[in-house]
Amino acid sequence: DMPGTTRDSVYIPMEREGREYVLIDTAGVRRRGRIDMAVEKYSVVKTLQAIEGANVVILVIDARETISDQDLNLLGFVLNAGRSVVLAVNKWDGLDSEAKEWIKQELDRRLGFVDFARLHFISALHGTNVGHLFESVQEAYASATQRVSTAQLTRIMESAQEEHQPPLVRGRRV
Repeated sequence: DMPGTTRDSVYIPMEREGREYVLIDTAGVRRRGRIDMAVEKYSVVKTLQAIEGANVVILVIDARETISDQDLNLLGFVLNAGRSVVLAVNKWDGLDSEAKEWIKQELDRRLGFVDFARLHFISALHGTNVGHLFESVQEAYASATQRVSTAQLTRIMESAQEEHQPPLVRGRRV
């Protein structure tokens, strides 16, 4: 229930609608200053290794604690590792409407840089909206593994260059 209580990553093979998945439940990661035991440091390393080996990462955020700097650090690690991400705000059912509205505003403010990621409000305990996570996982995986032809990539680059001209250096385009 608390970050840091799970020690090792747990691999859970499952099948849903004819597709096979391996879910990896990793140790919750606390702030670096609060990590004091060698076992917990090992757990953090195993979590980061699981992220690097994943195709899609579901970052679970505790609704009662909103989004922490450590959540943002983990999200940055996921993006730097080139992994697709789906965001899940857990324990949503235990909040009143005022708290829900405040959390939504806080998430919009702090997660603006990942506006491409799907955001789900779930209750893992009751299973509320958990099924919708799989749709987003499939979409994120398909997007991440999509092949782009050289011609299509050239068109995208030309279009981007037309909209945002490279800077001039000594009268020449860089």
